[in-house]
Amino acid sequence: MLRIICWKSACYSTAAEVHGALYKGKKAGSIGDVGGFSFYANKIITTGEGGMVVTDNEEIAEKARAYRDLCFKPERRFYHTELGYNFRMTNLQAAVGVAQLEQMDRFIEIRRANARKYTDRLENFEGIKTPVEKDWAKNVYWMYAIELAEDLGISATQMAQHLAEKGIASRPFFLGLHEQPVFHKMGLFIGERYPVAERIARQGLYLSSGHTLTDEQISYICDAIELIIHAKY
Repeated sequence: MLRIICWKSACYSTAAEVHGALYKGKKAGSIGDVGGFSFYANKIITTGEGGMVVTDNEEIAEKARAYRDLCFKPERRFYHTELGYNFRMTNLQAAVGVAQLEQMDRFIEIRRANARKYTDRLENFEGIKTPVEKDWAKNVYWMYAIELAEDLGISATQMAQHLAEKGIASRPFFLGLHEQPVFHKMGLFIGERYPVAERIARQGLYLSSGHTLTDEQISYICDAIELIIHAKY
């Protein structure tokens, strides 16, 4: 999931889940002045929580270092001219992250291999849309995502519930910002509609995608999806 945000003449690419992905030959996170990665537990590289900012702009790098460390001044530690936060990563977390970084290429190949196995089974299921990979992009399959056709008569939430009954973890897509109650309370997005975002939030489903997923587990998940769909008819 790559997002490009431009603000105050600087361009930021939010590459939270796409460690190692390519867009037109460029690594995700290197497009723009600043890139941001997440190291949350379900990411390709994880430190449990936290993340990383990358930039080749020394001024921006210095700002980032200050903001994550309470905006302490190098020349006067407990003197603040700007508001900062405690976003420091522990040495233990960093050590875990560095060790995982050394294995990132292997992790990505595992994810891509598992995605091919899912697609081989699911692409011929009527009513299921599988991920598409273009020649100019490399998908690292942070999660394997499918979209259920509306005429199947089953939502992503319902499918997730049925899969959970069979011991299978899954998760519907994110809900659009315009449907989040917190923003309505702020007077934002009132009366706004975004049909595509609404459809995929209701019909999109992330399937189990971890590094340790086995061929047998992928087959079990695909068999379960097929049984659930057939039961609806």
